Amino acid sequence: MAALKNFDSEIERIGGVLTATRDALGPACILLAETARGLILPDEESLAEEAERLAAEMPERQTIEAAMARLVADLATEIDVSAREFDNRDLPTRLETLIGYMSRAAKHRRQQARWRSPAPLNRLAELLRRADRLAGLVKSERDFLIGRRRESEGDLVTLIDHRPEIVEKLRGEDGTAMTGLDVVGHTEPAIKVFQDLVAGLNARVGTCNILLHKLITDTENLLILYRMVADASRQGDAGLKPELFPHLAPEVERFSNGMLTLHGLDRRRYRADQAFAERFPAEAAGEAADAGGRAGGFRLPTIFGFKVIRSR
Repeated sequence: MAALKNFDSEIERIGGVLTATRDALGPACILLAETARGLILPDEESLAEEAERLAAEMPERQTIEAAMARLVADLATEIDVSAREFDNRDLPTRLETLIGYMSRAAKHRRQQARWRSPAPLNRLAELLRRADRLAGLVKSERDFLIGRRRESEGDLVTLIDHRPEIVEKLRGEDGTAMTGLDVVGHTEPAIKVFQDLVAGLNARVGTCNILLHKLITDTENLLILYRMVADASRQGDAGLKPELFPHLAPEVERFSNGMLTLHGLDRRRYRADQAFAERFPAEAAGEAADAGGRAGGFRLPTIFGFKVIRSR
């Protein structure tokens, strides 16, 4: 319960910070749009203010991206733990071993009860719920950033395409309002601020794509594991429906239709893990350590050929 509350409260906290960072982008995007529309460069004070705002917001942005990465890595670790528990399900627990000293039949009955317990499947369903919330958070941020990027890239192209007109206005009709050096000194800083804005939006979209790529491949692992556990415990799919997981609907639908397989998953997972490790080395290292040092995390090494637990 504590882990559930911690996850949900962290999602809420991250969502609040993302909303604030979106608001911080607004003035710079508006200034770029107004400049492109009027073909009149803003004054130096306004430009300096926006450049300072963007620079000041960057550390907070990096911190919140790392927080999202930690949630993605934590989810992958928990999937790995559940997979190893399933792989080792035939090994008796310490209590079962003690009971076996007194009665092999009692030990066997306890193992049977553990194998058929709904607890492992419920745990996987909870992990899937977390994955869906996390996917919704990242997708929402990515959609917002893509919209901002589309608008700002268009405005920047307009601004650059009409640079001669802007220069003409700065120089004046008789060419004496500004010297050539003055024009360059006024136009280049403005264009750089707006180029930095668009580059920052591109980088943020790329980060969201990296997070989503890893999250989706981890979720595919989770769904395949869910199928294994459900079949082994004879509990079916426990009512997993795409509409219950709106942000992971395509993956859950493939699962429900029996179309989610291991084919190509290992290759996709490798690429996703590699990109994630390059962008978030600390979080990736933490995931590897939590997973017992197994490079790349959970790879479904043995559960694909699992044995169905049968009554004796």
